[in-house]
Amino acid sequence: MLKDILFLTKKVFDEALIKEENLPVPKKVYDIYRNLQEVISDVKLVANHYLALDFEEPYLQGSSWGEPVDKWRKFFNMDLEELNESVKTYLHNLAHLGHGDFGFETYVNTIYSAKTYYAFVRDKYSVGFVEPKCTFLHINNLKIEQTKVESCYISEHKKIDLSTFEARVSLKNELNEINTELQEELKKLKQYIKDRYSLDDLIN
Repeated sequence: MLKDILFLTKKVFDEALIKEENLPVPKKVYDIYRNLQEVISDVKLVANHYLALDFEEPYLQGSSWGEPVDKWRKFFNMDLEELNESVKTYLHNLAHLGHGDFGFETYVNTIYSAKTYYAFVRDKYSVGFVEPKCTFLHINNLKIEQTKVESCYISEHKKIDLSTFEARVSLKNELNEINTELQEELKKLKQYIKDRYSLDDLIN
């Protein structure tokens, strides 16, 4: 879960932030910085709020939602929805980052077809949701291993069984590890903005 976000962030930043020429449109770069901040905040919420409960917690008992697992599913899905919105905004804005003179010459578009990527992120992308009456987390994310940029097949569906406490703790730990790496990428982008742009560049 979210490995595609980490992969794409690292790949784009590794290429974009080392060039001598500044990225054009400083406001867009700052937008991406703020988008990534929000993603990191939402990942923290998903990982540490309702995910890794053992269903014995007092506040899950006697709920109007039904069994403890039902209340867990309801609130975990709400956290996932929030993360999904911030991730989709981030992915759309990241796709604008490039040094080329034309809008389609971006770093993301060296990996994925521009039209396919845009439509998939807008309509089908999902960090995950748990279906009613079960504990399976369904994910619809970007394929990391792309053989051809023009390929129409850029998505993959995954299913994670969260029926055991151990599985939920494992996912929590994985998300927190990914978030630590995303925070490192955010620091790089912050330093880039401080080194390359003035305040006027960002607000005018």
